[in-house]
Amino acid sequence: MTAEFTPLRRSTAAAEAMRSIQEMIVDGRLFPGQRLPAERELSELLGISRPTLRETIRSLVSLNILESRHGSGTYVAALSTTDLLEPLQFVMALNRQTVDSLFEARLVIEPALAALAAARAGSADVAAMRAALADPDKVAADVTLHRLIAEAAGNSLLATMLETLSTLGRASRARTAARPGVLRRTAAEHKAIVDAIDARDAEAARAAMTAHLTRIAAVARQP
Repeated sequence: MTAEFTPLRRSTAAAEAMRSIQEMIVDGRLFPGQRLPAERELSELLGISRPTLRETIRSLVSLNILESRHGSGTYVAALSTTDLLEPLQFVMALNRQTVDSLFEARLVIEPALAALAAARAGSADVAAMRAALADPDKVAADVTLHRLIAEAAGNSLLATMLETLSTLGRASRARTAARPGVLRRTAAEHKAIVDAIDARDAEAARAAMTAHLTRIAAVARQP
């Protein structure tokens, strides 16, 4: 089925072309992996010039919303959280204020997720967390454990929010992990969190997660 594109007013085409395509993706008229019409057809469907369309496509490709395949055409990208947030990671890495905001957000969300996980996690969830603790790649284990806790909490919206924060904080996580002693202390703190979840002690899990993130935030702020 061909998606129905809405022609744009020429006076606002440059500003609205990106928004129009994004809205079509959001409401399901365009979906990941779908090939867009050829340039001439798409420019006519949107009622914009071909140069304006090319600029629009370049911008959406740079945001990982569209994917240009040589000799094949332009497609809607996979739209994974990691890919969509990739253009923002460089900004996050450079901006001290946004790093502070990132940890503030994590301190709001993750202690609550740990408490929910303590109330809702099954034996298989805890076993997966224990396996993550044993992973020799401690940086990868860090990401995996926090994701498993979010999933065990049983709230898909909060889990998605954490995935967003985790992606934006990738550079910060790599820097803090490289500091002396950080991984050793992190491993001990992670074990305390999982032990509290395993004991079904929601308040202990919340407190352990808060202590862990507070320390990591302080390390991340060091010059």
